[in-house]
Amino acid sequence: MRFGIQPLMFNEVIRFILKEGLDTSKFNFLEICERVLKEGFKHAELSLDAMYVVPTSLDKEIIRKLIELKDTQGISYSVHLPIWSIELTSPNKHIRRASVESIVESINISSPLEPECYVLHLTGALAAEFSRLNLPPAARGMISNYILLRASECMEEIISKSEVSPQLLAIENIEFPFEQIYPVIVQYDLSICFDVGHLLAGYSNSISTIEFLKNYWDRIVEIHLHDGFHRKLNEHRIVKDHLPLGEGDLPIEDFFNYLHARDFKGPLVFELGFEDAKKSLKVIKERCPNIRID
Repeated sequence: MRFGIQPLMFNEVIRFILKEGLDTSKFNFLEICERVLKEGFKHAELSLDAMYVVPTSLDKEIIRKLIELKDTQGISYSVHLPIWSIELTSPNKHIRRASVESIVESINISSPLEPECYVLHLTGALAAEFSRLNLPPAARGMISNYILLRASECMEEIISKSEVSPQLLAIENIEFPFEQIYPVIVQYDLSICFDVGHLLAGYSNSISTIEFLKNYWDRIVEIHLHDGFHRKLNEHRIVKDHLPLGEGDLPIEDFFNYLHARDFKGPLVFELGFEDAKKSLKVIKERCPNIRID
């Protein structure tokens, strides 16, 4: 199996900037990806929110060097499209328009890297907030239908304006009922990025990880790896995600044996810091000795 890492987790970026004495001009994707290789990973998922924080971090020269790194060192890339301030299902048309423009711009800037997929959040923080409201079924249905309509309109715009192949757009399960957004995935023939920790934390479905794999297997092109759980303690709901594997409720043996049996080819991307990712790899090696780690 091919394991990678999302090296631009917020904490990792802050550590890098602090190391450079708060000099953000030295922050760029190339140095981060060189560290990915140094730490033993061969796949990097590039989070393009960082490009808007530090515009020079992914300029044309950095992209040229990333392509060279791919050609000489064999690293592969996927791209996580922006999520900060993005609201594709906002009732405000100006917010939707700006969100679409940011997504399209990010696709166009990163396309020379030939990423394996572009991970996209089809709904944002506002839809997540709506999904948590305790509303009558009729009201919930009305809101869901509105969100689906806006998501569909924006998806059509993104595909048309970027001219990206729909199969390269991988919709991630986030804090919104995934079964409600799935019709849009089918409508535009999109792919799926399965975020394991989000499911375990109860954000997107009430099904098990194996059930999710079975239900959506034909569209899953990438997996986000981190552990998580949602539990009740004295009537309080405790939710955790982005934990190293083995610290949550992921059935590690069953999960990886299923992927192995069905010969999953996509990248498995740790959404963890480097040390927690390496700790998680060690857990996989110990508990699933039959799994080959590339």
